[in-house]
Amino acid sequence: MVALAGVVWTIRTPKIYEATCTVEYDPNPSKPLGGQVEDVADPIGNFWATREFFETQNLVIASRDVAGRVTRRLGLHEDPTYLTQDDDTLGVTGDLEATTIALQSRLTVEPIPETRLVRIHARDVRPERARLIADAVANAYVEKTIEDRLESTDRAKDWLENQLATLREELEEAELALHRFKKGHNVLSVSMEDRQNLVASDVQTTHSKLTDTRNRRIELQARLKRLKASLRRGSDAIDPAVIAEHQALSALLTELRSKKKEHDSLGVKYGEEHPTMKSLAEEIDVLEAQVAQERAAIVASAERDLEQAKAVEAGLRSAASEAHSAGLSLNLREIEYRRLNRDRDNKAKLYEIVLQRLTETDLTRMLKTTHVRVLDRALLPVEPVTPNIVKNVGASLLAGLLLGVAVAFFASRFDRTVRSVESVEGLGVPVLGVIPHLSSSEERPKPEAKLGLKHANPAQVPEELIVLEEPMSPAAETFRMVRTNLAFMSQDDPIRSFVVTSALPLEGKTTVVSNLAITLAQFGRSVLLVDSDLRRPRIHRIFELRNELGLTSLVEGHATLSEAIHETKIDGLSVLTAGPIPPNPSELLHSAAFERLRDDLLNHFDWVLFDSPPLGAVTDAAILAPQLDGVLLVVRAGQTTMHSILGARKQLNSVSGRLLGAVLNDIDVRIGRYRYGAGGYGYRSAEGYAPVTEGADAA
Repeated sequence: MVALAGVVWTIRTPKIYEATCTVEYDPNPSKPLGGQVEDVADPIGNFWATREFFETQNLVIASRDVAGRVTRRLGLHEDPTYLTQDDDTLGVTGDLEATTIALQSRLTVEPIPETRLVRIHARDVRPERARLIADAVANAYVEKTIEDRLESTDRAKDWLENQLATLREELEEAELALHRFKKGHNVLSVSMEDRQNLVASDVQTTHSKLTDTRNRRIELQARLKRLKASLRRGSDAIDPAVIAEHQALSALLTELRSKKKEHDSLGVKYGEEHPTMKSLAEEIDVLEAQVAQERAAIVASAERDLEQAKAVEAGLRSAASEAHSAGLSLNLREIEYRRLNRDRDNKAKLYEIVLQRLTETDLTRMLKTTHVRVLDRALLPVEPVTPNIVKNVGASLLAGLLLGVAVAFFASRFDRTVRSVESVEGLGVPVLGVIPHLSSSEERPKPEAKLGLKHANPAQVPEELIVLEEPMSPAAETFRMVRTNLAFMSQDDPIRSFVVTSALPLEGKTTVVSNLAITLAQFGRSVLLVDSDLRRPRIHRIFELRNELGLTSLVEGHATLSEAIHETKIDGLSVLTAGPIPPNPSELLHSAAFERLRDDLLNHFDWVLFDSPPLGAVTDAAILAPQLDGVLLVVRAGQTTMHSILGARKQLNSVSGRLLGAVLNDIDVRIGRYRYGAGGYGYRSAEGYAPVTEGADAA
């Protein structure tokens, strides 16, 4: 069929012709302005950038922009024969966008390896139009590159003009700021460098004079001190060296000493009352008074000289401080001057650069050169390129063969779900029973008389009560078989408590645990069914019980066994619902309170069955497993994968949980006969239930 379809399709396919045009990329186009004038729109860079550029241009050739140019130039959107070729109506006449997309799909850009050449292939049902389209695509691409280059140049020119205007304003402002600074600090007549030299010279001169004056003041202070010390003595004890420069005082002292000597020599001869002696005494008094006056004058003169030196020194020190401050102020002005001058120079350089670049841009804008040229125009195609009858028929035959083989292979290899007892037991998990598919739409006898439930119609009776609804069905017998296998699994250490779980959700664990609880109760044992699915409990809905008190209430100590455990209409069967859903189900099941509750339940009942969430979803079942006698794993045929079963077994082994076995659920009995367990039971869908060996439990 695939080969026949290929032949028919080949015959009905219109003939397609292909025309080819060749273009060449030129990374070094001519530069009439020379290499010093750089093109702002030059797209060519180093080797890697060039290769990336070429790959980009290949995509530009096949772009919608170029195809649209060709469509408008050749009027393809107004040509009905172009729009409807290949028996495919692409759009109504005049639909430019649809025609452009159609043209894109019929173009192929083929770069020739190790060259800068590119072939443009155009396909069409008409050979002449294919040739026109190939050449038009090359021309449109060349025009686009020129337009893009000019557009980039125009954008660069506009940007440069805006920058130039801004830089011109900034340069003028910088020049005015520098002029205002020069004018405000009188830098116009004397340069800043000369001012610095003058200030430095002034500071040096002032400091030199200040040093001399300070030395002079020290000398005067020492001289005054010597004078005062010498002049305090008597006239005869004055040091001649101190008053050597004071001739008047020296003369007076000489004359005074002469008179005193004369007075002393005549005093022996005449006595004190002699007129001559009195005359000499008066002269001596006069001379001493003159000496005292001269002493005071000399000291006063020395003090005046010292005060004058101090005044001169203070003035020079003030002048030196002013010169120093002037130097510091000049340094600050120099920093500001250099900043303004530097700002002016930088803006001037930027202005010159932008002005030069703008001039070059104006020149390059006049050149209409590009990096691509058309090397070979397209020739008129003679032979169609498609369809190829021999190739298509051979490909159809091969495709049909490969398709059949692939379907068969993948169907057998990629189905990793379990569908038989052998596939489950091949994973190292024994199968304790096989549950047939339970149709929810199948009408069953009402169980109201047995259970006291109030279902409106038979179709609403839950599958979890199939043992009660159809006690003689193959499914009911299967559950009784699982019950028997569990009851006699270990004679030395009989199983009394186990948890029923699954690897994944929706595999029928609640259905299995409910029916097993009923069969165990019918076996004459006291059975407690515990809903330990503390996340999505369902047991209370199946048996239509209230769920205000339950497992969580007992663990938390909010109720007693008599308050939380519900009796059912089935003899020997009691139910402990989940109770209020806690925020921490896993921690609750792992508590010491739960262990004490488990022991209490085993003291009151022969069998305690736990319904738990799937192992692959949460850890509740893994927490319960080591606390009970074992785990019963429910596996749904056609849904549960081998990987999930192995994962569940590994998870139970990691917590030292005992895997009792598996129940293969939802088997389609129409596919043949199923057997399970050594010496177990079997049934055929056409024959109903039939025991295989003796000793079967018929309860």
